[in-house]
Amino acid sequence: MKNPKIGIIFILYKTPREEVKRLESEIKALKFKKYKIYFIDNTSDNSGYAGGINEGIKKALIDDCQLFIVANPDISLKNLSGDEMLEGGEHFDIWGLAMKQDKKIYYGGEIDRWRMSGGLLAKKPNERFAEVDFVSGSLMFIKKEVVDTIGNWDERFFVYYEDVDYCYRARKAGLKVGIDQLLRYGHFELSQANPDKKFILEKARVQFLLKQGGWRQKIYEIVRIPKTIYEYFS
Repeated sequence: MKNPKIGIIFILYKTPREEVKRLESEIKALKFKKYKIYFIDNTSDNSGYAGGINEGIKKALIDDCQLFIVANPDISLKNLSGDEMLEGGEHFDIWGLAMKQDKKIYYGGEIDRWRMSGGLLAKKPNERFAEVDFVSGSLMFIKKEVVDTIGNWDERFFVYYEDVDYCYRARKAGLKVGIDQLLRYGHFELSQANPDKKFILEKARVQFLLKQGGWRQKIYEIVRIPKTIYEYFS
């Protein structure tokens, strides 16, 4: 993409001021030519990640942005180049970068078509620009055309699977989703400290299954309920 106006949207929740300043500094170092940062603070009303993104995109559209970068505050963009980050736009409508998390590197994600579950890919693709089922919502690049085509994020996903759902909808609409495996960012994933994460994640997966899965997937999930319960508690 050639010099788009970029709306950079961070969804905050009890985020320390020093972390906001760090993000501002790291964005400035990327040297984007035209951009505006939107810090959407969910601390008071906690409208969920999707709700925060929708609010940020709405503001960025008013400001005539053509590209949206949505992100968690618990990421690091050090040692990245703004120009290089935009090269994915020559290949995809939604794209992400390689993500370092828990000392591992992930290259986007894939969806199990039977269980409609999303999993991160640890195998590095051979090509720099590789199509994937979904991109992690911790850092996602979205062209304005995507919003024009499929609309807002589904706010019924309060947390988790909102990124999987958005990318799934985009692919169904004929849009391209992928990652640039050459570039890498860090994700601290502060949500790991949440003792309820496993339950919330499973609930979101079932929600995605009920929304996007067909009758075969739903019957399959009912049949395997005993195994699902065993896996959850093991």
